[in-house]
Amino acid sequence: MKTHAFNIAVAAALLAFAAGPVRALKYAAPEHSLKADPSIPKWNPGPVASEPEEELTIVGADIMDEMVLGWTKIYRKQYPRLSLTMDLRASGAGSPGLVSGQGHLAPVGREMFPKERQAFIDKFGYEPLEIKVATGSVGSLGKTASSVILVDKDNPIDCLSLPQLDAIYSKTRKLGHKEVNTWGDLGATGAWATKPIHLYGLKAVNGIEQYFKAVAMDGGEYKDNIQFVKGKGFTHAFTVAAEDMAKNPGGLTYALLANVTPNVKVLNLSSKQGGTCYAPTVENVYQHKYPFSRYVYIYVNKAPGKPLEPKVKEFLKLVLSQEGQQVVADERVFIPLLPEVAKEELKKLD
Repeated sequence: MKTHAFNIAVAAALLAFAAGPVRALKYAAPEHSLKADPSIPKWNPGPVASEPEEELTIVGADIMDEMVLGWTKIYRKQYPRLSLTMDLRASGAGSPGLVSGQGHLAPVGREMFPKERQAFIDKFGYEPLEIKVATGSVGSLGKTASSVILVDKDNPIDCLSLPQLDAIYSKTRKLGHKEVNTWGDLGATGAWATKPIHLYGLKAVNGIEQYFKAVAMDGGEYKDNIQFVKGKGFTHAFTVAAEDMAKNPGGLTYALLANVTPNVKVLNLSSKQGGTCYAPTVENVYQHKYPFSRYVYIYVNKAPGKPLEPKVKEFLKLVLSQEGQQVVADERVFIPLLPEVAKEELKKLD
């Protein structure tokens, strides 16, 4: 048995970033003081065989490092003969880790990109199993933050629905709203009624753009009049867009709370036309009332009709338990799952 595998692997995961073109770990200020819901059942560990040289390997997102480390500490105490290896480089390492067979669990701080998912399907003939393990942050850069919609601070509109956003950004309008080109089409009056909507966005593919397209546009096609912005990293590009609105009246962009500048404001959002509008607050994101509340995931290889390996299943059971969700809460950036979500995810393991 590799008695030092866990410690060596953790050190390697936290220091390997200098060895290649991967993201550096970044500090994120605490956003909340939530606790795991006490109605989430505690972990009831099952038997896991620990054969000589038996390993559990975790390959994936650097931004989930604190949670994964917390889970592995609890897991290792329960199964001390099992060697645990962590290789947390980036979300993009998760799918290749599963496809190559080098990773048993792939923490990914976003939904898999279509090409990543397809690479897995091409290899195995079925989809990877996707397990929600935490809610994303409210506004921390690099911690899978909720998207927000920014407009001019003097814009009379205070709330938009997802169908309206679909009609603003897409040609296809899959959510059923009538065509939108001006602020008057959204109900603005006076001088704003005839102002065209100046749109900003990011070129595909990145996690924020992909998520916006999936939620607000049901995967539809973009309009041709979108100004795709650039910056030092895609999160900085949103700040460029926000600042540019000062000289391009009538602007609108999806962004993050960290990109708010003095000349813009954040809109409330509703999931359906005429629905309740919600602000991107901790409580609304925790409850997933805010439409752009996100999840982070662990992906695993589970063939249809076949059981998960016990060592993999037990790790996921831990993650979805009260103890595992308290690990999420203790980071104070990512947000624990609601009890009903944890229950639904547990069902996927059988």
